[in-house]
Amino acid sequence: MTGATGRIGKVVVADLIERGYAVRATTSKPLVGDGREVDGLLEWRRFDFMVDDDWDGLVNGCCAVLHLAAELGKMERMQRVNVEATRQLAQAAERQGIAAFCYASTISVYGSGRQRLIDETSPVLTVDRDIASQYWALDYVRMYGRTKLAGELALRAVAKRTRFTIVRPAVVVDINQLIGIREWSPTKRLLAAHRHAHHIYVGDVSDAMIWFIVRGLAGHGLPGEVEVYNLAEDDCTDPRHIDFMRKAFSVSHDRRYKCMPIPAIADWLHDFLRFRTLPLRNPLWRMRFSNQRLKEAGFRFRYGMADAQRRALSNLDKSVGN
Repeated sequence: MTGATGRIGKVVVADLIERGYAVRATTSKPLVGDGREVDGLLEWRRFDFMVDDDWDGLVNGCCAVLHLAAELGKMERMQRVNVEATRQLAQAAERQGIAAFCYASTISVYGSGRQRLIDETSPVLTVDRDIASQYWALDYVRMYGRTKLAGELALRAVAKRTRFTIVRPAVVVDINQLIGIREWSPTKRLLAAHRHAHHIYVGDVSDAMIWFIVRGLAGHGLPGEVEVYNLAEDDCTDPRHIDFMRKAFSVSHDRRYKCMPIPAIADWLHDFLRFRTLPLRNPLWRMRFSNQRLKEAGFRFRYGMADAQRRALSNLDKSVGN
């Protein structure tokens, strides 16, 4: 498993070990001791995607690969980490006879859609060059979307025997991040409160990736097949930031949750002024990401955002009581 020290990766590692799987996890940091932990179920391997090249040695002896590692912020590293390393890892998986491979991509590959409802067949970014009008976002965010899409294409190019699953998560959050909305600046609260949050709970993302790996190991689908799924819960109840903020204020009386959202048209105008492009596409907050294909595959959310919000509110209530 790559990306094991990341915010999502830590949850996936813990879930795998809880279910009895032995995990070989990568880190670019120096190892402490022999790298073995948790009753021998967790083995750490130091591996730097920028310089190391023993990809076969990394996956040898494994039955599946979960690839979460990515470069999100440093543009000069994105091509190597998000594209070339993904290709080399997939090639090694093919050579070593890995049965199942799950790749964490992103909804950023869709950019700013011309249509509001986005499914797995919707248009994606132009992968080989930057077209700013396709995505209302900062330069590094557009490049992140393009390179993650290029990583998807790299998997398709090498797939022969391994069963590949590409998941495109929406905005992944944990309980602390939900509570942390109160740390937003007044300007951000004013602009963003009305937005559809596109939140999906990190526990559900972990559960979905493990579910797809187990499915692949069980022989679902054809060898060399590449499946793509949105990981989103845009159809949950109370999906806007302001919906949670109002509940949080009622529980905590923390005035940082108190906000009067501005009309959506003002937010759209703000984007127009930032990115100097006509509003012929939908900004992220106006788009909706379908999970219909995920449901048709048989996956059901183990937790859901309603449960995540309940736990966040419970934590706030306890903190007030203390």
